[in-house]
Amino acid sequence: MNGSSALWTREELTGDVREISFSFQLNGESVPGLLILPREVDSAEKLPLVLIQHPGMSSKDDYFVRDVAISWAKRGWACAGIDAPLHGDRDTHDPMALFRNRDRYPEIAARFATEISATIDHLASSFAIDTSRLGYVGYSLGSMLGVPAVATDGRFRAAAFCLVGEGGLVGSVSEPESPVRTMTGVAVRVVGKLGDELISRGATEALYAAFPGTKDIVWLPGGHYEIGPDVIKAAGDWLRDRL
Repeated sequence: MNGSSALWTREELTGDVREISFSFQLNGESVPGLLILPREVDSAEKLPLVLIQHPGMSSKDDYFVRDVAISWAKRGWACAGIDAPLHGDRDTHDPMALFRNRDRYPEIAARFATEISATIDHLASSFAIDTSRLGYVGYSLGSMLGVPAVATDGRFRAAAFCLVGEGGLVGSVSEPESPVRTMTGVAVRVVGKLGDELISRGATEALYAAFPGTKDIVWLPGGHYEIGPDVIKAAGDWLRDRL
């Protein structure tokens, strides 16, 4: 955790779960996050950790992360998400910045990858988390950032990347140095939408084809902005069978 400060936490009990807000400083910027744990856990038991990453214009506190994390924590998982750079409670809140300046893609993707690894390290050092059972779920921007982050970290067992394709923050999967090609040990599910207005089917299929390990692809009806129970179930089912 080079350049990272200690973890700050604030905890509340919400029904059957523990809801923990956290933050840490990394390379001069605060990284805010949310962790949901089962309320009752065997003191000798370590939990799998699932990182859930929000879509663009969203945050860790929205339904896509918080409500899903509460539901999945009841399965016996620790679930967490952070505010992506320029989103949520970040020091600089400017979600549209990436659309205005695509030259920042490599910088933002590299920053997020570093933050995800630091998040895992911080949570594992403070809570009973099994780092051999790591999962990742991303929606849209959360997947675009998540693909290189999961590849860079190297510890994830399974990932579900929803509403994403090659290009943009993911980069070209045809390049020999593409991080996608290093993900031999990660079981990957790609979830696409048949009516996606932003990500073409060809781009999604190209990304899927580049993943080298265990994988499958699921196509669901609807458009890019229709992230509902169908997408969440497709992602959760994939992780449930692999963590």
